[in-house]
Amino acid sequence: MPTYLKGRSTPAAVAGKNGHSLISSRKFRELYAALLRCEMLEERLAPFSANGTQSAIAAGVSLTLDLEREDTVVLTPQTLAAALVKGVPVHALLNRGNGAGANGSAFIFGDVNAFKPASSAVSAQAGLATGAALANKIANNRKVALAFMEGGTAALKECKEALELASKHKLPVLYVVDADLKRSDEKLLAQLAELLPVITVEAQDVIAIYRVAQESIARARDGGPTLIVCVPYDPEANSPNAVANMERYLIGKKLFETRWKDEAASQFNVELDSAYLRHADPLA
Repeated sequence: MPTYLKGRSTPAAVAGKNGHSLISSRKFRELYAALLRCEMLEERLAPFSANGTQSAIAAGVSLTLDLEREDTVVLTPQTLAAALVKGVPVHALLNRGNGAGANGSAFIFGDVNAFKPASSAVSAQAGLATGAALANKIANNRKVALAFMEGGTAALKECKEALELASKHKLPVLYVVDADLKRSDEKLLAQLAELLPVITVEAQDVIAIYRVAQESIARARDGGPTLIVCVPYDPEANSPNAVANMERYLIGKKLFETRWKDEAASQFNVELDSAYLRHADPLA
């Protein structure tokens, strides 16, 4: 997987200067449990509305799991996983509203701040995160902003002004976009890499995204933006399913137990059933 991190090798970009490649067994299990819950919720919602993609699940879990209190997240309709991970109650998610808040509003999102852009334009998504990051920079509070942006690499042209501002002022912000990279996109990403680190990572590889997130969040708290590009699943790999990929990884590390998975799934099914009782119509 190529990276556009100027002046740094791919291993350095993934591992990070603060040793973020060292993930504890507890954190591996925490990532897997969060993925499993998100997939189960999406399966329950499937008959009622369009699901979030596997890449949205993987990115939502990996990038938000370790955000701190009062960090900021800019949501899109596909960031259901991020909402669940940050503690928004299941019953509040069954209406696909990501927990709370109308479009264009700010609200408390589990234990972080959140914004829902009034517009679906990527420039609005990037602009909200950049503004939040600028406020954090002025306050010198070491808080970060995270923007999930839609539209792929073509839409990145719309938010170049925000990226330039973040680069100029060394703002504490992460921009995340799904993109099926074409050869024609290389020039654009190379241009953006002149402004800020640009890292590409496989969209269903939860471990890789988590490691990149840790490096990027640490950089942001020190004052510096990052663009993370989640690229589609490699068809030559074993599975496009993020949960299956993670389960295979845990088995290889001897951290997986079927009993533990079944218990986690059973507990969350109880939570889902209780939430459905509160919302007879999931889209109400």
